Amino acid sequence: MFVLHPNNRISSVQRKLMTTVEEKNVFNIAIDGNFDDCQNIVKQMFSDLEFSKSINMSGVNSINWARIIAQAVYYFYSYFKLGKENISFSVPTGNFGDVFAGYLAKKMGLPIDKLIVATNENDILHRAISKGDYVSKEVRETISPSMDIQLASNFERLIYYINNSDSEKTADIMKKIKQNTYQIDKQSLEIIQKDFLSESCNEEETLNIIKKNYEENNMILDPHTAVGVGAAKKLSFNDCVVLSTAHPCKFPDATNNAINKHEKLPQELRYVLDKDENFQVLKNNTEDVKNFVKSKV
Repeated sequence: MFVLHPNNRISSVQRKLMTTVEEKNVFNIAIDGNFDDCQNIVKQMFSDLEFSKSINMSGVNSINWARIIAQAVYYFYSYFKLGKENISFSVPTGNFGDVFAGYLAKKMGLPIDKLIVATNENDILHRAISKGDYVSKEVRETISPSMDIQLASNFERLIYYINNSDSEKTADIMKKIKQNTYQIDKQSLEIIQKDFLSESCNEEETLNIIKKNYEENNMILDPHTAVGVGAAKKLSFNDCVVLSTAHPCKFPDATNNAINKHEKLPQELRYVLDKDENFQVLKNNTEDVKNFVKSKV
């Protein structure tokens, strides 16, 4: 098993939860790049059929369809728990997987009203859904690092569905996306906006949401969940489920900045703070990663 993360672009607790694993068949790789770079490397390895077949390659993030299916359960659980029709969901979004699972749940008949795509300052999905602008910009490093993504893998799946499952048209659009020239046409945008709304929160807004929520509800939000709460409030959605996507203990710096306080790790995980880490730093280069993988298989 090979785990990739962007070097120095996640919190120390996030990193230690991955890099203190002692199993001999688990290898952690820190890529000198961002989340998009990590995903591009994995996609390129999948595309190299000779390589991917030689190691029987599979993925466990939302590149894998099975992950999307599993995430659809959140929406059904919320519906049965609340017993309400036409619930809206605000979903902190980077790779568009979790919120796309909600879209599938709605397609399966779950009475969802709107799916709010909540983004941080890396707001390409907000720009795309609100005005059709899917041109990527430089990735900004934020206090909600799991959302520091420009090109979301699962947005391609939405493009496929809104274009009547036309794989050739989808392939043409993906070429434009890779050339960084794609603008969503008016008809497609209207289709998307039937199900999706979007908003973004900057760093100051995110910290203020953590602070206000703690003062009002005595609950510490992680910065990703705070973005979800902020997006719902900006859109004036009061009757809305926010998917909380991380435990605040993983982001002590952010919560300390907001409220001078942080959540401790659950007792069963505190051991990672004192354990030695084991990971390999590699360049943002697919061939280097391939060679490392082959040397360990």
